Amino acid sequence: MMEQYRLESTDYVEATWQQQTMQKAAVPGRIVGLVNNQAFRILLIDDNRDAIDAMGALLSLLDYDVRTAEDAESGLEIAQDFSPHLILSDIGLPGMDGYALAPELRKAAGSRKLILAAATSYGLASDKRRAREAGFDYHLVKPLDADFLINFVARQQNEF
Repeated sequence: MMEQYRLESTDYVEATWQQQTMQKAAVPGRIVGLVNNQAFRILLIDDNRDAIDAMGALLSLLDYDVRTAEDAESGLEIAQDFSPHLILSDIGLPGMDGYALAPELRKAAGSRKLILAAATSYGLASDKRRAREAGFDYHLVKPLDADFLINFVARQQNEF
C-alpha cells in the first residue's frame, strides 16, 4: 500500500516498508478470527463516522470486542469504563485533539497496559514526532488497508 502523502524520502521509504512488512509478516501462533479474539478489547476514536464504522465492522466480524467514539471526550469516557487493550485514535478530532487525548488515556489506564496507536492522515515526520511525544506507541497513516489493519491488530493482541 502506498502512502497518500509524499513524506521526506527516508520517512516515505520507512513508512512504506513498515506497512508492507506488517502486511506480509506472519503472526506466530495466531490465526486471526479463530482464537479468542473476543477477549481483546479495542476502542476506535475518529470523528469520521464512516471510518470507524468500517474499521469497527471489520474487527467485529473477526470477533474482537470493539467500541467506537466520535470525539475525545466520549472516547475518554468509554476508555475508563471499557478498559481497552488497544486504542486507535485519530489526531484531528473536534475539541480536544489526539495529541491532548493521548496523555489523558494513559492517565486513565493507570498501571494497566495500553497500546495506543494514532490512526491519522497527518503523516509528516513532525506529526510522527508529536504523536510519539504525546504518548502514542504507533503512528499509522490513513487510509488503513484492511489487511494491514487486521495484521496490525493481530500482532498487538499476540504481543499483549
